[in-house]
Amino acid sequence: MKRKWSSTIIAVLVSIAAFAQNNADSAIALFDDMKIPLVEKRYVANTNFQDNWFLSLYAGGTSNFGSDASHAGYFRLMGPMFAIALGKEITPVSTFRLLINYARNTGVTDDQFGIGTDGIDYSWMTHNRFKWNSYGLSMEYMVNFTNLFLGFRENRKFHLQGLIGIGGMVSRNYTGSKFAEAQKIDNSHSAQLVNADKYQNRQHSLVSLRAGLAGTFMVARNWNINIEVAGNFLDNSFDSNPTTSNVWDGRMDYLLGVSYRFNNKGGLAPGFYYPRHDMTEYIHRLNAIDDTRDRTRRRRQELEEQTDTIDVEAQVMYTLIAFDEGSAEIDRLQQTNIYTTAYAWTRSPNSNIYITNSTGVDDNLFRKRAQAIRNIMLERYEMPASKIWIVASEKDINPIGDYIELIVND
Repeated sequence: MKRKWSSTIIAVLVSIAAFAQNNADSAIALFDDMKIPLVEKRYVANTNFQDNWFLSLYAGGTSNFGSDASHAGYFRLMGPMFAIALGKEITPVSTFRLLINYARNTGVTDDQFGIGTDGIDYSWMTHNRFKWNSYGLSMEYMVNFTNLFLGFRENRKFHLQGLIGIGGMVSRNYTGSKFAEAQKIDNSHSAQLVNADKYQNRQHSLVSLRAGLAGTFMVARNWNINIEVAGNFLDNSFDSNPTTSNVWDGRMDYLLGVSYRFNNKGGLAPGFYYPRHDMTEYIHRLNAIDDTRDRTRRRRQELEEQTDTIDVEAQVMYTLIAFDEGSAEIDRLQQTNIYTTAYAWTRSPNSNIYITNSTGVDDNLFRKRAQAIRNIMLERYEMPASKIWIVASEKDINPIGDYIELIVND
């Protein structure tokens, strides 16, 4: 039994941790190496303590099983039940709640044989029904099968959940129309004689295990309708008849309820949210790149159609492209500098572009850096390869007309 409960607890913790890892996000996301900030700062698996609390009220019926219950019929053993629950959704998969319940239970007396000490034959009391009250308190874990298997989606209208819990239950106030007489009967199967405390109006405090399924329908921002079926498993003395051979007593609960979901921090609607990123800047950059490509194509076409050469005073533009030490990877800021250079070239398409190094070091790292810059110009901005030169030192540049220098840091 301990091993089973240990396995259950481990499974619960793993499901919580796994979902939190899969859905947590940082404050930014990378799209084509561009850092895009979050618009919505709350994450799927990282909510505040006061978020996602709910209060539920239930009413319904319960049907007992236990000693000699089969002699009365399932529906004849039903009684009313009421419950109240306070809970919190930890993740879209995991929920914990505290449930308090009251039920009016129905049991069945044993076979009655022989004559009592008072000389009266009590066999006519065989399989008579009697009732008692029970009060339960349980801590329960609920796993959302819908989100677990179909993936989390905001504002889903229906959720199917499994529940498992442990708690305590008190049974007392055993009554019945013929109960007073039944107290005089020995129901132990070994003796069938006097046993005065068999059906005494006594109290039992027992450990209760609870498991079942729950369906939740979202009907409004803060309101849910709940349907729940759950079994309660208790010691054989729950119906005050521990002498029969069955190991467990218990009952099946059938509940219909309503839940109020409290607003999250800051008055936000209850629930979980995906991280949302502001794609405006990203789209703007993509449009700018496309615009630069179009300008490049048009200017190339103009150059091909141009037959005369006009000499003008040379214009020079310098741009520094910085790299991390020992790296040839171009970060987003430097890509912006390359974009600026490409755009400037479309305004002066006769210009040559020289990628150089102010220190004149012609080593492998410089060549890798220069080639990385050249590749972006060729592939992303579709600039003509004949206009882009890699020169180890700017002292070796001897341009005619306008030109642009991209100076790689040391």
